[in-house]
Amino acid sequence: MSKKIINIMKNTKEYSLEIAENLKNELNKYGYETTYEFNPEAELCISVGGDGSFLKSVRDNNFPQMPFIGVNTGTLGFYPELSPEDIEFFVREYSRGNFSLNKLNLLKGEIHSEDSTKEMYAINDISIKNEICKAIHLDVFIDDNHLQTISGDGVIISTPMGSSAYNYSAGGSLVYPSLNTMQITPISPLISNAYRCLSSGVIVPPKTKIVIKPELNYMSSAVLCVDGESCVMNKLTKCQFFISDKTISILSLGTFNYWKVIKEKFL
Repeated sequence: MSKKIINIMKNTKEYSLEIAENLKNELNKYGYETTYEFNPEAELCISVGGDGSFLKSVRDNNFPQMPFIGVNTGTLGFYPELSPEDIEFFVREYSRGNFSLNKLNLLKGEIHSEDSTKEMYAINDISIKNEICKAIHLDVFIDDNHLQTISGDGVIISTPMGSSAYNYSAGGSLVYPSLNTMQITPISPLISNAYRCLSSGVIVPPKTKIVIKPELNYMSSAVLCVDGESCVMNKLTKCQFFISDKTISILSLGTFNYWKVIKEKFL
């Protein structure tokens, strides 16, 4: 009989460590083998922490195909469905097979510089900013059609699930997850007689290709922020964004109610 292995991914906060230990003990009662290290043979990953911990646990393990669920010990907790008080109920229902799986398509970014090309995948969003505190000017193309030149602090490309994160804080729209779109949202755009661009997000269909280029030949030093993790790209020449065929699975104990989550977390 194969072992029933479950990964428990946790942050280093004392409360999270305590809850992770409680979760481990409860899973062990039902015959599950648990590990705090990532095991690719596991049937489930449980993240203990907040949204940042959930995203990190998925990204650090290269977007594995096993499903994820989170126990919220953070603040907002948009991704983690469970509270610490739900652990006993969750383990019982999971062991009975009373759950559903929701697949999320990842955002893919192809980032080009004069020297190299990098592929990046995001669950929430990818943003482009200047490394120095200075306005940048970015040409935005949708399916090879020039839409606008964004002048300001930068731009965010977000998924529907990411629409409620940085995108929402920057004035973008909330998008229902099943729509499987991308959204282009300027960050603090300059609106004046000298600079004109849309002040709100633009939502495009999943088969669309978004291309963003520096107004000049290249940006000497750009910061790409992928799901909150930053990297510097020197001599950036072009960024292309697509909805990827690559997916992750989110486990839920019931039917995912987006509007209930929005009301509980934001209103």
